Amino acid sequence: MRRRAGAAAAGTLLAMTALAACSQGGGAAKEPERGSSSPASVRPSGPSAQEQAREQVESHRQQVLAKIATGAKAPDGEGLSVVGEYPQSTAFFWSTPNGRYCMAIYDPGHHTVQCHESTKPFSRTPKLIRLYETDFGSPGGYVLLVAADRETIRSVTCGGAPVEFREIRMYGKTDAQRTLYALEFEGPTTGALKTRVSRADGVHTSTLPLAWSDDEVPPDSDWHSCGAS
Repeated sequence: MRRRAGAAAAGTLLAMTALAACSQGGGAAKEPERGSSSPASVRPSGPSAQEQAREQVESHRQQVLAKIATGAKAPDGEGLSVVGEYPQSTAFFWSTPNGRYCMAIYDPGHHTVQCHESTKPFSRTPKLIRLYETDFGSPGGYVLLVAADRETIRSVTCGGAPVEFREIRMYGKTDAQRTLYALEFEGPTTGALKTRVSRADGVHTSTLPLAWSDDEVPPDSDWHSCGAS
């Protein structure tokens, strides 16, 4: 009887040893305790790229305003409208109290301001009027300023490809309204644009020639062509 009791005790001891070994890492991984949570995700600090772009535009706006706040180039009550935003610079448009149209490009290294002495009169009929073309020296910085008299631009294409545009200023009343748009191109462009415009009597298509035709540019130039009208 003692031998059997000893054997039973030995068996019990072996079983306890095996259980202890399993509990010390030989078995499955422990489940996390109730109420515990994973480490909080790390959020990036500082302003986003969009916020930084807005801050740059506003900084450039204040710099331009400081240079033109008084004198013949001072803006009217509408202030400055953004024409284009580029990696290091911003282009603006404004009107003077006597009705001149002005544009400026500003970056920390340099700035230019140009005011046109005369403004083309409103058209008596719906019409697109090409005002000014200029190259701001940045990708996407070749800009055409267009006046839409008594109509609204819906779309613009160059050789079948869409052209980006933004509304920058509106003048007049509903029955005699002029809207200014800035059309952006990757670089100097020739030919004619195709446009869709809304008028009082519906939607129409029209052609808007650029300042340069294909025939006026050397064949080996890097200018982009929209094709003829």
